[in-house]
Amino acid sequence: MTNQLHNCSAFRIFIFLLLILVIPLNALAAKKPSKQTHIAKPEPQFIFEIPSQWLLTRAGDCDTLTLFLRNPADPLQQLFFFPRFGPVYMSQDQKLSDLQYETLSGHSLTRRDMPIVNPLTPENFVRFLPQILQMKTMRDFLPDRPGLRVVEPISATPQKNALEYPDTQTAIIRFLFVQDNQLGEGLLAITTVPSPEYRSAPGGGIGMGYLFYGITAAKGRLDQQLPELLQLGRNFKLSASYEKECRKGRAEDLSMLIQPGNSLQPVLDSMASVWKKRTPAEDMAVERRADTLRQVERLHRTATGEVYEFPLGFSKQYLTNSDQYNLSDLQPLPDDPRHWQKAPLDGMKHIYRK
Repeated sequence: MTNQLHNCSAFRIFIFLLLILVIPLNALAAKKPSKQTHIAKPEPQFIFEIPSQWLLTRAGDCDTLTLFLRNPADPLQQLFFFPRFGPVYMSQDQKLSDLQYETLSGHSLTRRDMPIVNPLTPENFVRFLPQILQMKTMRDFLPDRPGLRVVEPISATPQKNALEYPDTQTAIIRFLFVQDNQLGEGLLAITTVPSPEYRSAPGGGIGMGYLFYGITAAKGRLDQQLPELLQLGRNFKLSASYEKECRKGRAEDLSMLIQPGNSLQPVLDSMASVWKKRTPAEDMAVERRADTLRQVERLHRTATGEVYEFPLGFSKQYLTNSDQYNLSDLQPLPDDPRHWQKAPLDGMKHIYRK
């Protein structure tokens, strides 16, 4: 009897536990599956496909969106874009006016380190890039920025004005530069815009650079590296949604500064065209200016056409005592691009006193 009661109690407990387990499962099974909610990922502001080892720095937003791309393994291989670059003074009088205002009012205009660019042309503007890059406003805006120090324009190719403002000028500049004690060459595209309002009054009389593009490489390597740099720039794609968002409350000239899609491509194509159409005379001018920056000079042997490179000043002592050297027929290079295109030999290893 006791065993029967025990078995009956055990059976009831088993049924109770089974109901506890089954009923919730049935309830869950009868419940309609809830719809899965998908959170849409926000569209990126832009897409920029670059090699994994390259470094990209960005600053600003919308009409100030600035890009600086460089190759750490080859530091002079760079690409950069500034929608706005500056400002600068257009005259010494304007700078003196601002300094006088600061002295009398006690208020700082935070503009004392702006260079004076007069006349305000693309070619002249480019000469002051090192000073502009060292301005406090530029250092604060883009701490990691191009390290150009000495900039020497070689040629300027005028372009159709990119902005519809009075007295603007647009050009693509071929130039040489020094960065980290290395000589480089490159192409720059820039539009200069003067601000005629309030000239000689505090805060007026300034100029700006707009749509400032730069492509650089080590001297002698730009022709080889330019296709890669151009393709990298063409990879940049600004999203349509970001451009639309920027339009809501930004500068009226935004559509001219940055456009949706391949927004860097039109100017990059123009830069490629300028490079392709460069002349032997321009190449000769590059070599001449590069020699000055490197403080070297060239002589050539008239009999063989060989070109030799020497420290600056060697030719003066050689030409007055040429009979004392193992080769006595060296002469300065003529204004003939064919001679300047030849790779020079190390003169100090080949030319010596008897």
